[in-house]
Amino acid sequence: MNPKRKVLMILTHDRLDCLRLCLEMLERADAFSKFDRVVLLLNGVPAKLRRYVQAFMAARPQVNWDTVEGDGTRPAGLSAAQNECVRRYPDSVYVKIDEDIFVPRGWAERILETYEHFSARSDLALITALISNNAHGLHRLLNEFYPEKLPEFEQRFGAPPSDVAKGPTWQSPYIAEWATRQFLDIDAANEEQRRRLAASGQPRWHEFCQYFSIGCICYDYAHVQRMGGNLPPRDEPDWCAWFESNRQACVVDQSLIVLHYAFFVQQEWLDRSSLLEDIRRVNLPGTSPFCAPALRWGRLARQLPAIVKRRLGA
Repeated sequence: MNPKRKVLMILTHDRLDCLRLCLEMLERADAFSKFDRVVLLLNGVPAKLRRYVQAFMAARPQVNWDTVEGDGTRPAGLSAAQNECVRRYPDSVYVKIDEDIFVPRGWAERILETYEHFSARSDLALITALISNNAHGLHRLLNEFYPEKLPEFEQRFGAPPSDVAKGPTWQSPYIAEWATRQFLDIDAANEEQRRRLAASGQPRWHEFCQYFSIGCICYDYAHVQRMGGNLPPRDEPDWCAWFESNRQACVVDQSLIVLHYAFFVQQEWLDRSSLLEDIRRVNLPGTSPFCAPALRWGRLARQLPAIVKRRLGA
């Protein structure tokens, strides 16, 4: 076992509803116990979210918590918060997830096991999972493991799934909702994925060097040092450009599926759906608040002023 300190970073900005579900899914998966430090990257969070984080940490004193403050900007604030965490905890292995990532049981063990397998590589960049609402993840899931879903996808969306990072999967909330619902019961989806992986004869780990959405990643201190000692200020675009230009290896663990709620270009439409509530209902049964059916209407109400303004300006 690699003796390096293991640090979990959870990046959050303003989505308390997503963060609450993210943390509860992590706790259900017993993920906190697999890390030496769990660090909340608070990138310009509102007071209500901050109070929730403080209460959540206080109720779990057995976890070695820490927080890092970001200035609320995007993408510079995202990189600055991670860089501060790396500065505080050097020579570590880092797992970073965004506030709208929802993990299955066994997630932490598998991500860290993948790192152990590849940690001796001098060209190791990022490790990730198969993520349905992610161009790379969805393209691989449908083409390699669920080909029976391809006809429905092409009928609904007019073309095969694209692996272009800023392509249709990133842009379309309709693809996002459809893809997430295919794997909504995340534990059952992972059991089925591992069954299909074994039947396919494919290796557990697939190496690639291609821009992808980095909402759920693992990397180490040596990787940061190869980039000059800091993560780049534009976060994902510069990070992916660096490992592509330097031919560094990224790895996807094909035995692991993770859910991602929304890219910002999808968020407004998805917030009008019941998807977030359905993820909770299926994966954390009995924890939905009594007002759950009204939550989506509350999100829609918050959108109404902007909708009216757009309509009047049209």
